Amino acid sequence: MSKRVFLSHTHADKPFVRRLASDLEAHGISYWLDEAEIKVGQSLIEKIRQGLDSVDYVAAVLSPNSISSPWVQRELDVAMNQEISGREVKVLPILYKPVELPGFLLGKFYADFTEEQKYPEGLKRLIESIGVVFNRSVLDSSRTGATLGEALDRASVINLPMLFAPFHRPFQYMGMNVDEVFEIVGGERNAVGNIFVENDECRMFLEREGSFVSFIEVELKQTAPFNQDQEFDPEPMLGALSINPSELELVRSKTHCHTYYDHRKKLKVTVMCVYDGGPISVGFSSKYYGM
Repeated sequence: MSKRVFLSHTHADKPFVRRLASDLEAHGISYWLDEAEIKVGQSLIEKIRQGLDSVDYVAAVLSPNSISSPWVQRELDVAMNQEISGREVKVLPILYKPVELPGFLLGKFYADFTEEQKYPEGLKRLIESIGVVFNRSVLDSSRTGATLGEALDRASVINLPMLFAPFHRPFQYMGMNVDEVFEIVGGERNAVGNIFVENDECRMFLEREGSFVSFIEVELKQTAPFNQDQEFDPEPMLGALSINPSELELVRSKTHCHTYYDHRKKLKVTVMCVYDGGPISVGFSSKYYGM
């Protein structure tokens, strides 16, 4: 089962945290990040406590901004109390900016990210402390495509927000038991057991094959309209779904359709634009991967 990490941080450190989240995911480690998990109007305290209760590790991103943040202090208090009471959750200090460690973290192992040249070694120590083999190729600067942060920035230009659960990282449902997925995402099921989930921002279709999900399609409703004479950029749509374009290989590019391979997850990812104001869809399939 994939390890799951709660990223405790303050908003001022968000660019670093997004980068770290992307590199964790590239190692098969799931993460809990507030901007992807908490919807407008939901109780921050309740959702954060649920997040802390659902993870194996709490990564405390430490900087002068974060140690003075009441929210980060509350999150760490809860996590430390869980650790003291015998729960398996472990607190992992991540030193992002030089700062004196809080007393309750003194003596704990920490990963040092205080300088750019320390990032690879800091990531290696963090990944290995979670019990996962470090893959240095994740940091290969020759990878193409926007980073997750860059894709999110471009999404904001066209007023496309990061989508919340259950729509962010939809590939996570591929290959899962349909009944288990339905318990997670809700929505409706048709006569053959396919699942439909919809809100004002998007519509997700999960196709059943036997007892498992074999194909997923997400239609984004609120993207800016594209015209036939306008170059279509698929990367903001991937960013809105918390997908890092730099982790994908672009294998086919047409005017209205871009096809990628995700070699780590063994998925074919298709981003298709329907012009004249229609929706943009992102599809996930393992059946035709590599063909």
